[in-house]
Amino acid sequence: MNLSDITTWLASAQDFAEGVALYAALGANPTYQRLFSFGPGEYTALVLARELAALVEHQGQEAASPLPAAGPELAPAVLPEAASPLLAKVLQELKATRDERSHLHPQLTAKGLRQTERQKIAGRIVVLTDQESELKATEAHVRAHGRLPGPVPLADVREAGELRRRLQNLVSQRTKLRRREDRADELVACEAAITLIRIKLAQPNV
Repeated sequence: MNLSDITTWLASAQDFAEGVALYAALGANPTYQRLFSFGPGEYTALVLARELAALVEHQGQEAASPLPAAGPELAPAVLPEAASPLLAKVLQELKATRDERSHLHPQLTAKGLRQTERQKIAGRIVVLTDQESELKATEAHVRAHGRLPGPVPLADVREAGELRRRLQNLVSQRTKLRRREDRADELVACEAAITLIRIKLAQPNV
């Protein structure tokens, strides 16, 4: 296996088992390998795609410039659109927002349009404009960090105090979930997160 296999996988339907095999061959983080061993899920699939994309990006940077020449300070590396399904989804939402707004603007000056309808369209345009600003900020964050804005994903947390805090919250949450048969999927995810934290806390470098 090589980096071209990862590139092919990122551009495909991203079969989880195939992706795990790629990371096992080319990735070096044992914490992520343990996480992926829990099986497919929305969170693990997102982390797997992100980490494989990071491998491609890292190797590409090393090959491109092993001895960088002196010059102006470069901007932080950003996640390429083609390597991130999450980024592609954000950009798709951004395009849909802009397309809808562009479609609405000409309607404001349509002949015979009632005042109430004109106000409704204007209000929707305002909402779309705010939505565009939020999506642009989300796009910038995903390009820079490979994830959505918000708390750092559990697999990336290394500070022992934060891990113990999350563990305490999850144990409390698990107790409540065990009483709810209708939330069995959440209980499975909670158990997986508890196991991952305990693995990380047992590692000497945490």
